[in-house]
Amino acid sequence: MKTGLNIGLKQSQKLIMTHSLRQSIEILQLSNIELAEMISREFLENPVLEEESAVSNENPLEEGVNRTLSGDEDYSHTPGDKHLLHDYDEGVLPGSRDADDKHRHFIENAITVKESLVDHLLWQAKMTASDLMEYAVYEEIITSLSDEGFFNPELIKTINFDAEKVKSILATIQQFDPVGCAASGVRDTLLIQARYFFPEDAILHQMIELYFDDIEKLDYTAISRKMDIPQAQAIEKSRLLQNLNPFPGSGFSTSEVKYIVPDVEVRLFEGEVIVAHNDDWVPGIRISAYYERLLQQKKSDSEQYNYLSEKISTARSLIKNISTRRETIYRVVKSIMLYQKEFLEKGPGNLRYLTHHDIADEVGVHESTVSRVASNKAVQTPWGVFELKYFFVSKLKNQSETEEEDQSSDRVKGMIQLIIGSENPDKPYSDEDIVSHLKKRGVNAARRTVAKYRDLLNIPSSSKRKKINMMNQQESL
Repeated sequence: MKTGLNIGLKQSQKLIMTHSLRQSIEILQLSNIELAEMISREFLENPVLEEESAVSNENPLEEGVNRTLSGDEDYSHTPGDKHLLHDYDEGVLPGSRDADDKHRHFIENAITVKESLVDHLLWQAKMTASDLMEYAVYEEIITSLSDEGFFNPELIKTINFDAEKVKSILATIQQFDPVGCAASGVRDTLLIQARYFFPEDAILHQMIELYFDDIEKLDYTAISRKMDIPQAQAIEKSRLLQNLNPFPGSGFSTSEVKYIVPDVEVRLFEGEVIVAHNDDWVPGIRISAYYERLLQQKKSDSEQYNYLSEKISTARSLIKNISTRRETIYRVVKSIMLYQKEFLEKGPGNLRYLTHHDIADEVGVHESTVSRVASNKAVQTPWGVFELKYFFVSKLKNQSETEEEDQSSDRVKGMIQLIIGSENPDKPYSDEDIVSHLKKRGVNAARRTVAKYRDLLNIPSSSKRKKINMMNQQESL
């Protein structure tokens, strides 16, 4: 076989994703909060961008600052203007120093730091430990606790200190505030708390120590039989557990709280679906007229001209992509809510079967576009705030001859709630009973499907519902 190098031409087509297209895709899947953060970063990176609410460039002070920053030094100032400009460069407006100082001191004094569980326990350990070596053991145990406040007993072997002394220190920590920290698990911490808060209640201590599994199952019949006490007394003792905390460290959780800000608000007005963007607080952007004029003046300076031209082109793409995002979100949300109009009228439990493909066909976009719009977005409705993807519902195939269309999973969940809500508290419906009731309503569902949906609705099993109803009845007597 002959080998060698050849020179030739080949024509081919391929899709190249431009920076503007990539940015458009990224912006579409951002929430309003994330979009506002992105715009803030763009303000820092692109000098030609300005906020729409900013003061007009006709202001001589701002014009002077812009000229100074751009290198145009030929601007003539009056003595008063120079004084103002100097104060502006210093970051202070005339007559505002005292007010700024007061404002800064107020903010500095208002800053607080939330105390963690480790800090809270170490503070108590410092007052308890007899010497530095003992405090080191306190510190090693406390810093190894989980966020819930639990301690792995196996770690005792790794502590280079007298074993009996370590166990004594561990028992001391368990009496710190909050009581029950450094326990090995939920049963251990509840037993510690019960002995601390109810020291004379031997029956409660025995229930937790020996029959905790039965307490979890709400099996008070088994507890009364094993402990040879009336069932009413077993139920009464179990109510004391409601005063205890199974996760004593949870009150000091350091996890960041994430607040949901709806991106869109939807209302039903006289039968018409009204969709409104909730982005008034997102900064509007525009290209600075000053830099546009400067671009025309710098044509002779190729370096500055190319820099400004690139920045202005980037700014225009950003403004266009944000506008496109806003329009696309409106069209997709409008289509979704028109399809789920029954939800707006009646609330949860009335969602129809809906997929990304349905909305994509309706709006005239690709399915991936609908998926990006649904990502990280929340909608304010008359029934509360919901994630946009909540309105895309899977279906449960309906084999009944009386119904022509498939039932959505959300409607089946609503039916299950209604069926359980109408049951006799003394004889709750089993999953098999619920299957029968659904069949009467034209829905064929397997028992495991009913159990799955019941768990998703946080509804306990029929046996647990019966015991809970019995406890509530006894409590009301």
